[in-house]
Amino acid sequence: MTEHPEQTLKRALALIGDGRLEDALALLAPLAARHPGVPAAVINHGELLRRLGRFDEAVAVLEKAVARLPDLPVARFNLALALRGAGRLEDALAVYREALRRQPDHGDGWYNQGNTLLDSGRDEEAVASYRRALQHLPPARQPRTLNNLGSALILLRRPTEAAAPLRDALALAPDYADAHLNLAVANERQGQMASAAAGYRRVSALRPDHWWHELHADLLCPDVFDDNAAIDAWQDGYAATLARWRDRPGQLDPAHLHHSGAEPPPTLMYQGRADLAVKSAHADLLAPRLPDYQPPAARTGGDRRRIGMVVNHGHEGIFIRSVLGLLPRLDRQRFEIVVAVTRPALDRTRAALGEDGITWLALDPRVDQAAAQLRAARLDLLYHWEVGSDSFNYFLPWLRPAPLQYTSWAWPLTTGIPAMDFFLSSDLVEPADAAHRYRENLITMPGNMFTWTTPPEPPSRPPTRGDFGLPERANLYLCAQNPRKIHPDFDPLVAAILERDPLGRVLLIGSQEGAETAPLRRRLQRRLGPLAERITLLPRQSRQRYLGLLGLADVVLDPPHYSGANTSYDALGLALPLITLPSPLLRGHFTAGLYGRMGLNGLIARDPDHYVDLAVALATDPALRAHWRDTLRQHNGALFHDERAVRELEDAWERMLGDG
Repeated sequence: MTEHPEQTLKRALALIGDGRLEDALALLAPLAARHPGVPAAVINHGELLRRLGRFDEAVAVLEKAVARLPDLPVARFNLALALRGAGRLEDALAVYREALRRQPDHGDGWYNQGNTLLDSGRDEEAVASYRRALQHLPPARQPRTLNNLGSALILLRRPTEAAAPLRDALALAPDYADAHLNLAVANERQGQMASAAAGYRRVSALRPDHWWHELHADLLCPDVFDDNAAIDAWQDGYAATLARWRDRPGQLDPAHLHHSGAEPPPTLMYQGRADLAVKSAHADLLAPRLPDYQPPAARTGGDRRRIGMVVNHGHEGIFIRSVLGLLPRLDRQRFEIVVAVTRPALDRTRAALGEDGITWLALDPRVDQAAAQLRAARLDLLYHWEVGSDSFNYFLPWLRPAPLQYTSWAWPLTTGIPAMDFFLSSDLVEPADAAHRYRENLITMPGNMFTWTTPPEPPSRPPTRGDFGLPERANLYLCAQNPRKIHPDFDPLVAAILERDPLGRVLLIGSQEGAETAPLRRRLQRRLGPLAERITLLPRQSRQRYLGLLGLADVVLDPPHYSGANTSYDALGLALPLITLPSPLLRGHFTAGLYGRMGLNGLIARDPDHYVDLAVALATDPALRAHWRDTLRQHNGALFHDERAVRELEDAWERMLGDG
């Protein structure tokens, strides 16, 4: 006797409840084929295919369901979920728009649309969608929406605002580990280190197998230090923490690496100390806790070498600026270029860089999935844009996504990672003994910097000093670096400049999230006393306003230990005198390298006293300033439209590949 369809459906749903998805599919697939007019059979068939990761099949089933049952909302919402799983984000959003137009009180629909918007990098729209979801969900079902709302606000660099919905989520669900984790991140971004540490430890207590959050709590690092003694004390504590953790048990789960926080603190970059020993010690702590990934076999055949470039969301802006002029000039007879971008950053990056001669790869935000995608792309060499500015880009090279991999100047210090084969630098910015500062094999470009770029275009309507609230009778010294880069060694230089120049005013620019600005202001007030009244901390500026502000400065200042890179191209491209005090570390030598490329050394300070002398002389002597502006105009063409930089990069690739 043939079983009634409702009985078969009931058995299938019971199997789904027991987690026996393949057994349920064996019942649902023929049931839906025999009874296409039974909505529950067809829709559950499509949803089950989605849950099994068979997204294209799910889409095909659910598209037919929507066509047959256009007034059934669940069919559209499930289709949108399947489209998202298939990576068809714009199609998914179009379905959500129509479904929510038909049923605007569907809280889960607004929530899932928010997730798709987040996948697309449309964070502001995701925030609005989550807020709509909260209007229609009962309190018991709000925590996940509140958590994702907080996560979106963190991505938008609004951690103070993010904390409120995350606390609301925890009020409703006190043991919600994801909300504890996001609240800890929000607190860390606000500089509230004690609260952040408590939050990370709470996550590890709720999820004991996620011990890495406790490690992150032990490694929390201030964005701005009070003085060198505080830096040294923190570094001593860092070494002690690594030693304490070395013999503790625990493996790292590749599925969670992308938000583990187990990487070295990114703020090491700003401390002005050599990094090889601590970066290597940290890597050696992690190495036995990760699977032993072997590099994929080298590709054989093909006329061109396949070069990959990988960047993840949050870092695509500077990547776009730095490779925009470079990519079209690479020799496509020798190299095939694959640009791999995590999905939320893909649309922006692709729109900026175009399609011509580029193979695009949309990466999963999970680092293990992204590594698998890159392996499948069968690259010869992979360039990691940054390694260490977040968990994703630190751990990706560990998973050996290409036979050979390198990194370079975007995150300008050694990775310390054994799996990173090369670090590409330039003879213009490295001393003769530089190789001992890198765990990677150091390769240098002989006579050029790292990119092909164009000079900045000043705004068509330049702002006035009054537009920034600045006095007309003042000598303006501008340091355009973010507060993390303002090392304590900058403070005595500023004090000496202001003491020597009664009309001097130093301009600094605050951070986007703001957490670093307040401690920097407090430090300057404490260390400089009344002189700090002549330091102005301006808010972050748009690109055009920033270039306009540059045009108002009399002198531009590099801070010690971390000079400008793109900001130096800006200042020198506008022929603005830029004073730099180089250090042996790559990140402290960029500006001096640009001066070397121009064949100029008169604005490179020999020591702190010379730095102050140069700055004050330029700010107070209009004729000297005019001389240097004329000199820079005559020589700064060497920095731009630099075809030799392209050829030297290609030569470096061939050396890495063993072809040179």
